[in-house]
Amino acid sequence: MDPKKQTQAPGATVEEEDFFLPNFCAVKTIFILCIGAELVALVLILATGDILHESWDELGLLSVFVQWIAFASAGVLCTARRFLAKLSLVWAAITAYLLVVLVTGCIAGAGQYLLLKINYQWGSNPETIGQFVSRCVMISAIMTFVALRYFYIQHQWKRRIELESQARVEALQARIRPHFLFNSMNIIASLIHTQPNAAEQAVEDLSELFRATLHTGAMIPLSEEWNLCRNYMRIEGLRLDERLTIDADLSKVPEDAAIPMLTLQPLVENAIYHGIQPLEQGGTITIRGEMQGNMVCIHLSNPIPAESKPRAPQGNRIAMVNIGHRLNLLFGSHAKMKVNKLPERYEVTVTFPYLKSGK
Repeated sequence: MDPKKQTQAPGATVEEEDFFLPNFCAVKTIFILCIGAELVALVLILATGDILHESWDELGLLSVFVQWIAFASAGVLCTARRFLAKLSLVWAAITAYLLVVLVTGCIAGAGQYLLLKINYQWGSNPETIGQFVSRCVMISAIMTFVALRYFYIQHQWKRRIELESQARVEALQARIRPHFLFNSMNIIASLIHTQPNAAEQAVEDLSELFRATLHTGAMIPLSEEWNLCRNYMRIEGLRLDERLTIDADLSKVPEDAAIPMLTLQPLVENAIYHGIQPLEQGGTITIRGEMQGNMVCIHLSNPIPAESKPRAPQGNRIAMVNIGHRLNLLFGSHAKMKVNKLPERYEVTVTFPYLKSGK
């Protein structure tokens, strides 16, 4: 489930989805704009220095005026979004800027004209239509510039997060290949003549494993991630034989829960490489899944050599840091990865919100 596909509005083009301006056709954006416009009206009233409880009429009138400008500007930008998305960044920003300033000027002129018609004086000093429009246009020009700059910076920040997240996935994809590939090929070669069926199954598992690592999406169903783990564990089981035992139960968590790709597999790989493999007698990797409200919790634990503290070689640190960082990027503070290092055991708990996968 690619986040871009997940959030893409119906009928939206790729250019529109990569546009730096928010979608002013969306209800959420309009609601935030409404709140922001009301705050601007309140600030303008406070800036006059009048006592607030004596300015309710002006606050109400100013609120209506600012909301008109806000909604009219949103409507124009919503209508022009497809056209603006096809322009270069500079020309799109200039065009959007001029459209908002033009809308402000038109509404300011029409509003002041109506007030003069009903002999209503706005403020302590009477203004002509030209003076009032000029003042409103200057205020709008400053605020629109600040808003466009904010939208651009936010858009660049989101793109940087997406690129960084994808780079971390690719780092994990590259990391799974070197030592594991050579070990797997040696195992398959040794089984071809003695256990052809096991060799064939190993080839199929290896094929599925590397096909999955070529997946470019950021989120996949938990069932798909678990299949990836099982393929990996079956191959490692051929190498470690009875030294590797898996005790897994994920029946209590939904199979369609969306999880960042390559979240569990690197944890299983670390458990085997840094826990089971150094132990002469091997050991059992325990994997449990449970729901805590709307949160998916997956616990993984494995034994470690008693004579040494839990090691954190470079590969282990890369995997753990990448997993924690990608969980944070995709779920924010709602997702957590907790590591508990005991004298003879290493435990990892991954917690993230339950979101149904689009697959």
